[in-house]
Amino acid sequence: MKPKIIIFIDWFYPAYKAGGPLKSVYNLIQNLKGDFEFYIVTGDRDIDGQRVDQPLDQWTEKDGYKVTYLSPEKQKSLVYKTIAEEINPDWVYYNSLFSKNFTLKPYRALKKLGVKQMIAPRGMLGQGALNIKPLKKKAFLAAAKNFLFDKETYWHATSQQEANEIAKELKVSKDKIRIASNLASPLPRDFEIVRKREEEIKLFFLSRISKKKNLLFILEFLNELPELEHLTLDIYGPIEKDGHWEKCEPLIEGDERITYKGEIHPHAIPGMISKYHFLVLPTLHENYGHVIAETLSQGRPVLISDQTPWRALEAKSIGHDIPLEKEIWKEKITNHYPLSNIHFQEMCKAAFSYAKRNIVNSSLIEASKALFAIDE
Repeated sequence: MKPKIIIFIDWFYPAYKAGGPLKSVYNLIQNLKGDFEFYIVTGDRDIDGQRVDQPLDQWTEKDGYKVTYLSPEKQKSLVYKTIAEEINPDWVYYNSLFSKNFTLKPYRALKKLGVKQMIAPRGMLGQGALNIKPLKKKAFLAAAKNFLFDKETYWHATSQQEANEIAKELKVSKDKIRIASNLASPLPRDFEIVRKREEEIKLFFLSRISKKKNLLFILEFLNELPELEHLTLDIYGPIEKDGHWEKCEPLIEGDERITYKGEIHPHAIPGMISKYHFLVLPTLHENYGHVIAETLSQGRPVLISDQTPWRALEAKSIGHDIPLEKEIWKEKITNHYPLSNIHFQEMCKAAFSYAKRNIVNSSLIEASKALFAIDE
């Protein structure tokens, strides 16, 4: 009999606008559903409030797992307790640290049942993430350390760096932290080729438009490079209501090289990536960065900040991880503008080869399985 795992997550497919954290759970299920029974407990709408077109408050059979989309009135402790008692899971997994309805409520409700519980902070304890609304998060972490999470709780870190952040911020003992990298989508058989002319560069940004993802940073330094006439930047992603878009919009409208393309469905992303030369992502913090993994998997190099686990990219000829200093970013973009097609194709081949060796392999899948091993 397969071990049973309940996963609590605020949003799940067909909702998709929450981006990386949702993708992390979906890929985990897709790679491990042959070894575990997964039950997903999620909300009835997307991150923007749009309802999902799914049956509510009942189990829906999917491809190798089950999902229940809970209406707001069902997102309460008694319902969570009833679900756990009916399924009798081996593990309960929470895909967030700060979620009220899909971490804190069920965690408290299930703590007395004696079931093993695991929390995935999803990069929320990185310094870049903590600097956003810092006072609120500082108060939460103080409460978490003192009385919210008990010492028997397990924690999923996606890197040694995140394990160190969990231990530091929450005073968790290292034997309760398990490390397994996020899993990427399956690789295509090959990547599609796009030519690059000298004195041309096609960039894309794909992420939520928010302070953390730092789109404004790109727009400001591109505004200082008007001489790159055949540079284009296409922007994809949902707009968050944190005031960042209002700062970005005038710069987009004032530069005919830059276009906001709106939201894009996950199924359309691989084809979209194949049209461009480089991903640009000056994020303040990522504990993984699915868009980075997906771009490399489609045979495209990346220009990203040095605030992610993807490092030493230049030595691998697959892009650059760049400090958040505008002059350095301007230099990198300017240097890649005249890049020849031959050199660019070499970078594409290197990116795809790197993805085959490092992003989708059996050792990463085994590490994810080990998350749910039972301590003797």
